[in-house]
Amino acid sequence: MIFLSDRLTASNTDILQGTRLQSAPAGGSMTLRFIADLSDATNNFTVTVQLPGGDTPLNGVMVPGVNPSLAGVIDERQVLQVTFPIPQGGHVVISCVETGAAILSYQIIFR
Repeated sequence: MIFLSDRLTASNTDILQGTRLQSAPAGGSMTLRFIADLSDATNNFTVTVQLPGGDTPLNGVMVPGVNPSLAGVIDERQVLQVTFPIPQGGHVVISCVETGAAILSYQIIFR
């Protein structure tokens, strides 16, 4: 299992670049968990995911916002969570685009 966790305060076109998951080492599954401190029309993050085969299961999906008193906490009641099979490993591209001034917290788990 590989576990990554971080926060973004600006757009990032490939959050896995330069990490241990820059290329998934083998077949498995990848769970993505995202939550932002703000999620309204002027302050938000959107996420796009492209899998190794070229499929784009998430394309510009707005990340939900957390209760303001819980900023930075990945609250399971509000988190955007998806799991994708990665049959043969390869590069998964996760692009996070900020609008306004939001903070994105994320966790990525590869099994």
